[in-house]
Order: sequence, then C-alpha cells, then structure tokens
Amino acid sequence: MKNIITKLNTDSFATARNDGAGSRVLTFIWGLPAFIWGIGALAFLLASCGTDNMNTPLGSTETPKQVIVTSVENISGASIIYYDRPNDQNLKYVKAVWTTDDNIEYNQTASFYTDSLLVDGFGAEGEYTVKIYSVSAGETYSEPVIVKVNPLRPPYLVAYDRMQILPNFLGIRVLSENETNAKLTFRTFKQDSVGDFVEVGTDYAISKNIEYYNRGHEAEVMQTFRVQVRDRWGHWSPAKEASLEPWYEMELPKNIFNEVALCNLSGDGSSVPDQTDQVLPSNFWGHKMHSWSGSDVQFRYLYNGTKLGSSAQCYHTKPAAPLPAHFTLDLGAQYNLSRFVLWPRNDAANLFRGGHPQIVRIYGSSYNGPDPTQLVDDIYDPDAWLDLGIFYISRADGSFDPYPGTGDRTAEDNALIENGHEFILNATNQKIRYIRVQTIKCFAASTTTSAVMISEISVFGSDK
Repeated sequence: MKNIITKLNTDSFATARNDGAGSRVLTFIWGLPAFIWGIGALAFLLASCGTDNMNTPLGSTETPKQVIVTSVENISGASIIYYDRPNDQNLKYVKAVWTTDDNIEYNQTASFYTDSLLVDGFGAEGEYTVKIYSVSAGETYSEPVIVKVNPLRPPYLVAYDRMQILPNFLGIRVLSENETNAKLTFRTFKQDSVGDFVEVGTDYAISKNIEYYNRGHEAEVMQTFRVQVRDRWGHWSPAKEASLEPWYEMELPKNIFNEVALCNLSGDGSSVPDQTDQVLPSNFWGHKMHSWSGSDVQFRYLYNGTKLGSSAQCYHTKPAAPLPAHFTLDLGAQYNLSRFVLWPRNDAANLFRGGHPQIVRIYGSSYNGPDPTQLVDDIYDPDAWLDLGIFYISRADGSFDPYPGTGDRTAEDNALIENGHEFILNATNQKIRYIRVQTIKCFAASTTTSAVMISEISVFGSDK
C-alpha cells in the first residue's frame, strides 16, 4: 500500500495510510492550526479590553461598616487597639492612621481576620488621635472611628532613665534595662581637650538587660563621658553624663601561670589511665593531652606567648573526649579580672571547624589562697566557683555553622582568628587567682564529644 503525502494550506504536512488511518492523522494536523487560532482569539479578547481599568481595584465599592472599638491597651511607646469587626462581607481590611509627636504620619493595616491593631512610633508620652477605617474590597473607606490613645514612656527613654555609666578597665561599663526588647542604639561620647564631645563608640541592643563596654581610654585620669539612646524611629534621648576615672588594666604575666591538673590528684593527667576505678576529677579530660607523630602537644603551650604558632605545638585534648571539658589554671597571684582572649589552634582543618571552641564558660574560684589542693572539684558549686560568663564564638557573618571546607573562610574570619576571641568577664567583688575554662561545644558537629584545640590564651585585669 502507498503512503499519501497531503500538503495543507498551512504548509503543514501529514502522512496518512490509505487504510483509514489517514483520518486520524488529518484530525491531528487540522487540530494544530485550531489550537493556534484559539491562542490568537484569546489574545484578541484580552487586547480588546484595553488598559484603562487594569489598575482599578476589583470588588464592591460600597462603603463598609465601621468597626466597634472595645478597648485600648497602652504600652511603652505604643498602644494596642482592640475592636469588634462588623458583620459585613464587604469588609476587606482595617486601617489605622495616626500622627506622632514629631508630626510624622504612620499607618497600619490588619486583615479581616484580626481584631486588633498596634500603633507605635511615639517619641513621648501623651494623648494622640488615631483614625480607624474599614476598607472594602474595592478600596472604599468608611468614615473614621476616632480613638484616643495614651502610650506610656517609650523604651528609649526608659533605657535612658535606668542607665548607669560606671568606671571599668580602660573605659566605662554601661548598664540599662529594655523590658520590651526594643531595638535601641547607644552612642558614647567623650569630652576632648578643648571641651568638645567626640563620639567614641556605637552599640546596639535588643535584649532586656543591657550591658556594654567602651574601652581604650587612659587609666586613672578623670574623664567625662556622655551616652545617648536612639530608637528605630530616630528619637534621641537627652545625653546622660558621667565624670570618672577608668581603671588600670594589664595583661597578666604568663611566666607565673601554673597548671592545676586534677585538683587533689597530682600530675598532668597523662599518668592517669583511661580506665580507672576511681571517680575522675571533673577537669580530667581537659588536662589529658593528645599526641601524634611529630607533635609536641603540652598544656603549657596554652600560655607560652606564641599566638597562632605551629599547629603541632598547642593545647589539644584527646579526640572524641567527652564534653564539656575544662582545664584549671593558677594565675600565680590574685587579680581583679577584666578580659580573657583565646586563639584557636593554627590549623586550617580546625579553624571554625572541628576542635575550634564555640561555646566557652569561664569560672573563678572563691578560694584565692596559695594551696591549690583546697580547690573544690565541683565546678557547679556556686559557693566555690564564681561564674565569669558564658561566651559564644561565631564566624564573622554571625553563623555558628562549621565551614564545609578548609579554604572557605573569609578575610573577616581570618581577622577574628588573628585578633583572638575576646571575652569580657563578669565583674566580681573579690580578686581571683584560679580560673576554670570550660569548653561546652566546639565547631565539630557533635555536642557530646570533641577534641578541644587552642593555640594561646591571654588574661587581663589589675593587681591593684
């Protein structure tokens, strides 16, 4: 049987068998132009509509019914307006419009399913007028419902009221409260030699308890500082002023540091077998050093003065040792402590990866006499060990995720490593001689086991 080649007026071709199958082929071929004609017709219909009404809201333009305001809750710097929605299917959303004390108009909307609106941005206490509109699907507004609100003292002024500017090591310590977790900015100024106030720092806070330090000033010289608070709407508090003498600070001499390996047990940990019937002291694993071919791992490299030195000469605990792990250090004398700086092991495979410490807690002993055997082994005994702070080490971008590769660090990450991770220690009412440095977690994935790797530590404070 012959094949028939049929040429259609659309320049399409169809091949049909003369045994009746051609009808099916021709149906397909003729269907294709029909499909194209359908698309063209649809485009024509859309085009014929024009563009005049493309941006006109669809839906009823009938004026929706007003809401019924039931109560107002006045809070710090804001008010919450509660209302009953009308039984009106034409209501799409509710809109509040108000003007603040600095003559700026704000608005806020709430969907049909919500029964309250937050109005904020007020820079001062007082009575303000809010207009509440019902809005239809066709964007028709009802007459406004007038509501009087009386927001309480705003967060930035509360923080100003409760602010304390205190002397600290080489600078000041600023304390305040932020009960609403508002986003606040603190600007610090210092008076220069000609009497002008020059900005020396900016800090940001969203937590309830605010504490920050401004450092780098001359010690034991009377200086005048000012601090202002700003909220996210641009309101500034008055400047709070304090004249004070920053405290003297020194880096503690490392040549008198000593390891206190196991409290009442002697040795550096290497002589104590892994399997033992005795109860291990709590800092056992923090003093048990790892070793490998060509390594020279020793506890004393924690404070030998070499920052980011050889990766084979460092503090390095056993792989897969249990966490938390901590070590105990005798500072050799009594000090008022201010800062602790930690440099990780200088090894690409363990920089923001592996054994790089991530969560660190530091304790100071309430006992500061010369005999380390008097130390209490239980690190969690609050009468024996004072909490000097818990500290979180992140990458420069704020992430706590380990880098997948050894070459993924940024220039900012490398700067953090070069400068060391600085921890501002909690103030205590007594001098400290013995500290315990507890690594709770490293950048390694495991939360229960890891080797802890540190290149160097430095401790700062005052012997006065």
